[in-house]
Amino acid sequence: MAKKNTKETIVSIPVIGYAARVASNVANLPKQQQAANQIHDQHSNDIQELRRKSIEDNKELTRRTDELLDKLASLEQAQESIRQQLNSLKTSGAKAAVTADSDKELFADDHLMDKFYTSLEDRFRGSEDMILERQKEYLPYFKNSKIDFNKTPVLDIGSGRGEFIELLKKEGVKAIGLDINLDMVKRSKEKGLDAVVGDALDHLQKNKSNTYGAVTGFHIVEHIPFNILLRIFNNILRTLTKDGFVIFETPNPENLIVATHNFYMDPSHLHPLPPIMLAFALETCGFKNVEIKRLHPDDEHTSEGLPKDIAERFYGPRDFAVIGYK
Repeated sequence: MAKKNTKETIVSIPVIGYAARVASNVANLPKQQQAANQIHDQHSNDIQELRRKSIEDNKELTRRTDELLDKLASLEQAQESIRQQLNSLKTSGAKAAVTADSDKELFADDHLMDKFYTSLEDRFRGSEDMILERQKEYLPYFKNSKIDFNKTPVLDIGSGRGEFIELLKKEGVKAIGLDINLDMVKRSKEKGLDAVVGDALDHLQKNKSNTYGAVTGFHIVEHIPFNILLRIFNNILRTLTKDGFVIFETPNPENLIVATHNFYMDPSHLHPLPPIMLAFALETCGFKNVEIKRLHPDDEHTSEGLPKDIAERFYGPRDFAVIGYK
């Protein structure tokens, strides 16, 4: 057996050994404390470094957040600027549209022109008897209809001197004339006809659905701005009863004399409307079985010696009508 050294011998003695171990531990306390302090300092430094990094990260986050907020504010300002520009454009466009429509409607709205227009029709459109005779060709549309016109009457837009509502009255068909011209309405009433003053679109918008059996208009569509005319067509479709129909007659620009001269005898005309285009307008608004009826060729001049297509352009139908059904 190996011999124990002095330290091991002392430690092995019960009382003296215990005291020796305590003394040894006490002697090592400074070293242990120093080691603990070193660990504490290291942890403290690590914590301080983490705090420093956290503070720096927070500063960077704050900086980036501020940058994003600045960009967001700039975007909002840009959006607001664009919004203001759009509103300005819309306002300008609306004002321009109102001005344009006002210019186009000025003739009809100016009641100082009422008597002038009545005299113009008396001079250039033809006598009331002649117009009434011409309009008889439309009577079959009413006679062959199953609509009860006493319950859902005919509305004649731009009824003028009242020839058509007078013709219908004689045939037992209830009809109401509508015209913006005060003098025209007065003349119709003096003949015992049912006529009222009013704007076509306003009048139709105020009426309920299924109010009328038919809506007619003779030489009126060429007086109306086209965007308004489409609104009128849409409202007519709504106010017509089932199987109700429309008839609109207007100058025929397929006839070159009409298109280049006769059309402009009426200063309130806006522009000629080609037959297929007006028929298409009715179709796009929802009317069915739309037909074109070409009318009133020039029989006073001879087309002898002219090619057929040239003769048609000069002496062919001077008016046409579009007829469509709900």
